[in-house]
Amino acid sequence: MTDQKFQKFIEELKSRNEIVDVVSAYCQLERKGGAYWARCPLPGHMEKTPSFCVNQAGQFFKCFGCQRGGDVIKFIMEVESLGYMDAVKFLAHRANMELPETSFQEDAKSEENAKNRAIRLAILKDTARFYVHNLELPEAKPYLDYIFKRGFDQTTLRAFGIGCSLDYHTLPKYLKEKGYEYEDMVAAGVVGYNKDTDEYTDFEAKRLVVPIIDSFSNVLAFGGRVIEKTDFAKYKNTRETSVFIKNRTIFNANNIKKLKREKGSLPYVVLVEGYMDVIALHSAGIKNAVASMGTSLTVEQARLIMRYSDTVIVSYDGDAAGQKATFRGMQILKDAGLTVKVISLPDNMDPDEYVKAKGADSYRELLLSALPLIDYKLSYLVNAFNLNDPTERRKFLDKSIEVISQSDKEFEREELLRKLSEVSKITYESLKRDLDSTMQKSAYKPVIAQNETITEGEPEEDGALLKAERFILSAVINGKDYAKADDLDGLDFSSQLRSEIAFKILQLYDESLSYDGVKLTAVLGEDYLAELNLILLRVEEIYCTDGNDKYYKDCLRFVKRSNLESDIKYLQDYCKAETEVDKQMKIIVKIQQKSKLLFQLKTEDKI
Repeated sequence: MTDQKFQKFIEELKSRNEIVDVVSAYCQLERKGGAYWARCPLPGHMEKTPSFCVNQAGQFFKCFGCQRGGDVIKFIMEVESLGYMDAVKFLAHRANMELPETSFQEDAKSEENAKNRAIRLAILKDTARFYVHNLELPEAKPYLDYIFKRGFDQTTLRAFGIGCSLDYHTLPKYLKEKGYEYEDMVAAGVVGYNKDTDEYTDFEAKRLVVPIIDSFSNVLAFGGRVIEKTDFAKYKNTRETSVFIKNRTIFNANNIKKLKREKGSLPYVVLVEGYMDVIALHSAGIKNAVASMGTSLTVEQARLIMRYSDTVIVSYDGDAAGQKATFRGMQILKDAGLTVKVISLPDNMDPDEYVKAKGADSYRELLLSALPLIDYKLSYLVNAFNLNDPTERRKFLDKSIEVISQSDKEFEREELLRKLSEVSKITYESLKRDLDSTMQKSAYKPVIAQNETITEGEPEEDGALLKAERFILSAVINGKDYAKADDLDGLDFSSQLRSEIAFKILQLYDESLSYDGVKLTAVLGEDYLAELNLILLRVEEIYCTDGNDKYYKDCLRFVKRSNLESDIKYLQDYCKAETEVDKQMKIIVKIQQKSKLLFQLKTEDKI
């Protein structure tokens, strides 16, 4: 095909991919004058004030914040991280246009990667069909009984492509007969290989299976659930692959995309933890729910949610783990530019259980009464402290003032302070003075890494703890002889970022996968990039010299000592607030146990 004919094809491609229509799938556009405006949806740029402009007449976009701009092809290249020809293929598929042969040749590596991706996606799609077909077999009756017992009907089964695996060996055999190689099945994540028995087996064997599908209807992975009591884990997801990166995926993207097209817009998206919660809500008529594929929400997932609504209602499980996950995730959502609200479920209940126990209408009432993020934080603090105890009340006030200071709206701060005054019985004027003081101090905190600040006059031990934690992680990631991934097990890090980096290392280690810096950057995403750079580069330059095995052991003891001291302080405060003698005695026993361990560590330090 001549370059002239190809150019003609490109012009038609652009005309059939109207830029406002394309961009609106990635962000909420608002018309102002002759243009459309939004918060920038492009990777690497997060903002609170819209600076991203789409000119419909000229069919181009421009972000006045990150300075990127261009036509609809350039937009897809930026937002989907694609090369030119891949972006052209993407838009051609969107417009149902057949891509002509061109003189543009991709390099061999890109062509091979594209070929491998196509094979793996084909395997995943055929596997999904295989699982769905299994439900029609007589042997699948227990799975159908389980599904219907949970209240899911045939419409729900079709909407989510739910199927089942009946045994270990039929799937590999089926895929082999279709012409796929075992190595590609393993690479797609649907088949596992046992070296001891030299067998290829169904990764989701003997489970109810739910496909994980992206917004373009590609099957990326599977989640499996056992339907009877067993020694195996209840839930099992296929591992991450080249087409499935967990922290860049949300469950139910395909259905919620269709819903938005039908409705035109969605007032909010409900964010839950697991895919069974999404399916249960959908079955109850609440179809605008997505799952974060676990509890560790990422910036990439927040941006995916922004494609469907600018408001998200977080509805994580009511247990302690769910509450912790809520706090981790909602700040990421807020920083991504979303309006965040939160609903609280009774202890130990998830959305699936709540809907079954209380009904869909009761859950809808919870959604309507969802608290804004800042109100939820304050509500949580009210229940977390004993306000009748002077020490507890002071801690509550300090934490509450810190939360209120995060608001950038003066009227909101005033309203929240008045509520705090009513709850605490402290005058508004006194609280206002404390708030002003807190905001003045925070204005002068220099940021040294994401979510981490060091103020002037910070205790030396805090600085030493920071260095020790980063050195431990650096030594493990860089594969030092004296450092092992197992050393991270049980360590509590002072930063949430470092805690999640350590958790990911342990997860990869348990799966016998690489946990080097490149792999960690890929699986954790850009939200962790600043801290990873400080761990991998800065710490390596300063500390990682030959003969540092003793320093590494000293760092481990130092962090463990810090953990124990923190635990003891918490238990002591908790013991003071406890009024029942029996419970106090149990706490004192724990304090004594941890004090003994602390004494041993301090003794080792002196040797």
